[in-house]
Amino acid sequence: MSQSSGENTNSAQLQAGLASLAATSSTSSSRSSVDPDPRAVSMLWTLWERMAGMFPGKWVRENGTVPVIPAGTLTTAGETWLQVLAGITPRQVADGLAGCLRAALEWPPTPGRFRAMCLAVPAMAEVEHEMRPGQAHSGFTVLVRSKLDLHAYAAAENGFQQQRMLSDAYERAVKHVMDGGAVPAPAVALPPPPVVPAPVRDREAARAAMARAASDLGFGGAHGAG
Repeated sequence: MSQSSGENTNSAQLQAGLASLAATSSTSSSRSSVDPDPRAVSMLWTLWERMAGMFPGKWVRENGTVPVIPAGTLTTAGETWLQVLAGITPRQVADGLAGCLRAALEWPPTPGRFRAMCLAVPAMAEVEHEMRPGQAHSGFTVLVRSKLDLHAYAAAENGFQQQRMLSDAYERAVKHVMDGGAVPAPAVALPPPPVVPAPVRDREAARAAMARAASDLGFGGAHGAG
């Protein structure tokens, strides 16, 4: 995901989630001074434990061993990831963690990417695959298609132009979801068109062709009579 997509995580939805946190005077440049909801902190601890287990050493080096210091205040990393979890349910956190495993990530995801995974935003490669003919569409791919000029996309002169248009639609769909927008229902793959045999226009020519084929296959003469 591009840097611009990551910046979109600082959306109105995140700010609304933080509005409920009461700020006090800062005690350290590396520690937060908010008093978050205990349930949010509990989910934050769960995230920390799972990420530390999935990315041994790497998560701790980037985010620290704990999100909350003994005094009860959030670390800088803890406050950042609390913003990521604003408005996210425990089920969605589990989905995000499962997404890390499915993607076989070697490094912890960025805050913006993890929030997108919690919100079931697939990677660009998945959308590209589903855009191929005959593929079922996830709800997110349906959303991406709704932001494409399908006529211009189909008439594009080369794959580069299509890639650029699809990337732009993808980024706008990501922002839509990150801002709390709804995702449409998935769309099943359309069945291939039925094969309709061509009508026989010249029956005499058809009979002659069938007779030649029978002769070539050894079904002519006496074998073909009766």
